[in-house]
Amino acid sequence: MSRASAEKAGDGRRRGGWRMPGLLWSAVALMAYVVWMGQGLAWSGQVRNHWFYLGPWWTTSTVKFLVLTVLLAAGLHAAAGRWGRFRTAGLALLLLASQAVFIHAAWGVLRGTFPWGFDHPSFMYRIREFGDVFPRAIGGYNPWWNAGTEHFVGVTSGSHAFGMLVLPLMRLWDLHAFYGAALVFWFVLAFPWLGVVSVRAAGVRWTGALCAGLLMCGASRGVFFWMWHFGTVGAMTSAAMVLPVTALGYRLAVLRRGGWGTAVALGLSVFLMGLWTPGILIAAGLGAGWLWNARRWTWRTNIRLALAGVLALALLSPWLWTTWFPCRSVLDHVGTAMARPGWEIMLIRGAQRLLRSIQEWHPVALVMGLAGAFFLAPRGVRRWTLPALVLLALVAGWSREWKPLSQLERMAIPMAMVAVFPAGVLCGRLLSRPPASCPGSAAGPWRRGWVLALAQGIVLATFLMGFRVIHLHYVNRGPAPLRVFSPEMRRIVDWIRSEVPEEGRLGIAGRAVHTFGGGNLAYLPILAGREMMSDDYYGFPRGTVEFDYPPAAYRRNMDRYQFFEESHGITHWLASAPDAMETLAAFPHIFEWLWEMEVLGRPIVAYRVRAPGKGTRFLEGSGRVDARVNRIEVMPEDPAADRVVIRYNWREGLICRTPGASIEPVPIDEHLRFIGVRPGGNERVIIGYRPHQAPLKPNFDGHFHH
Repeated sequence: MSRASAEKAGDGRRRGGWRMPGLLWSAVALMAYVVWMGQGLAWSGQVRNHWFYLGPWWTTSTVKFLVLTVLLAAGLHAAAGRWGRFRTAGLALLLLASQAVFIHAAWGVLRGTFPWGFDHPSFMYRIREFGDVFPRAIGGYNPWWNAGTEHFVGVTSGSHAFGMLVLPLMRLWDLHAFYGAALVFWFVLAFPWLGVVSVRAAGVRWTGALCAGLLMCGASRGVFFWMWHFGTVGAMTSAAMVLPVTALGYRLAVLRRGGWGTAVALGLSVFLMGLWTPGILIAAGLGAGWLWNARRWTWRTNIRLALAGVLALALLSPWLWTTWFPCRSVLDHVGTAMARPGWEIMLIRGAQRLLRSIQEWHPVALVMGLAGAFFLAPRGVRRWTLPALVLLALVAGWSREWKPLSQLERMAIPMAMVAVFPAGVLCGRLLSRPPASCPGSAAGPWRRGWVLALAQGIVLATFLMGFRVIHLHYVNRGPAPLRVFSPEMRRIVDWIRSEVPEEGRLGIAGRAVHTFGGGNLAYLPILAGREMMSDDYYGFPRGTVEFDYPPAAYRRNMDRYQFFEESHGITHWLASAPDAMETLAAFPHIFEWLWEMEVLGRPIVAYRVRAPGKGTRFLEGSGRVDARVNRIEVMPEDPAADRVVIRYNWREGLICRTPGASIEPVPIDEHLRFIGVRPGGNERVIIGYRPHQAPLKPNFDGHFHH
């Protein structure tokens, strides 16, 4: 074998007699890492956290891994003559079978309900809002919470990335009816096969493309932590698009293959990846890889790359504008400078954080992907992926030291997705070679065949042990289980529907956090069909949320408390915080106790306001109001009235779309301003919303949520 052909095959150089090639050494390193990972259980903190990828891991698991490796190696060696005929079909069958097992496990958790833990309700709320207004808008004035808020968090959280994928279904069904099934479909089935197709398009063998798909089922435990447990599906959708972007970009920029279709597919992939704003950092890393591959530039490929970039930027432009202007307050918050320790401490902490992050990776992605990109990958793959890997490593490790509120340590997950590409290339080369064809001299072919079979067995055994971990997560036996919508929460929703008047509002006294079924409250108005009032219906950014309700100015005494609830038409209260329950219980002549229910070990108490006042959306005048996102229809009983006032907050972006009518802010007290409507003889006045080229202003007390 020539040096060029050996390098192309990824086998390293051969001098004199046969030596173990680089790919085989990488398999040995993989086995050593897996065994070390398991035997380090006692001192690594896995007993408590289980964040090494293959944990929980014990000595017996190490024995099982080694036995499985030997059995697979023996089978591969025995079937060496038939390896070429069944390797692709065998890997495809392995991927499909594992996905069937994962789907069955996840559906056992989700059957008859939907995700509700932590941020799942928040992201469902943002996605539902997106489905209501897109393509006319991507955020705006939302009446479901707190009598109308300017709401653009779907942009900064990346929620719209997943919203794009489920948008057609939202035209047919309520989001919660299929949200859990959609999560399972995309993250268990679709994203891995999208990875297979894109890596194959990058010229990688089918065996390598299928290995990339196997890794995409769970490239990092962080995917399950953020997607399955916490529900931050926007960032995870962006991360899942990293592999298609990496592979399709490689096809155009390095291989100089692909036409306009590839350019359009790359542009759309970059668009979905960039809907979570930090995804732009990934594109920047791959852009550095394009510069490093300057020798491969041609006018033809660069024009098509430019087309992909222009397409992505054009599609992203509304989100970029919204991020820079209305959502500027979020950027300012996460970019807040804080006291930093010395450089030595920052370097050590960053390195420790990065090491903790990559230990959550699938071992094959770490050894064959990250290490392989440095030492074994073909030159084009190395130059294309290394800049992105280095940039993302710096962000994942040290961003928290520089900007502590940025939460960009999660960039270790997109980093793992980039590493899947070189891992697929190298695994494809290793697994494509029948054991009998192991390179070397004429002496000792039987021994060399067994060495290659063992190397292949190590990789396949690691995949199988990784499937066990993925299955544990989806069956809810991992360290980050999914909380679902509980029967207790269903009873609360039914009570709200039956007891709170359609034009009344439900208030959440005090702080809520995750006491209502283990998740944020954001999606509750959609389920119950009633508008609600709360401070922390989701609690991010934390510096902008008071974590108490009503606002402090209306908690000074009960007269102010009552003025706030009467002004907003609150007819019922729920409370889970002890101080809020004490406040409501202390005034039985004002609040009538209705029931108490325990949810996840925490009591929730319901009260009815004994004298709720005028049970209508009108503070002045009468009629009917139909409020939706970015559209309020006011139908006054007397169109000739000079003015009516509706119980919705005035915001600068509100506009009147009905000729002859007008709207204006109406002060209610020193803090509250509601919407005044002058019908001008119109039986129906339509109020819309237009984003303005300025950051959103906080409310009167410096907070955004009320």
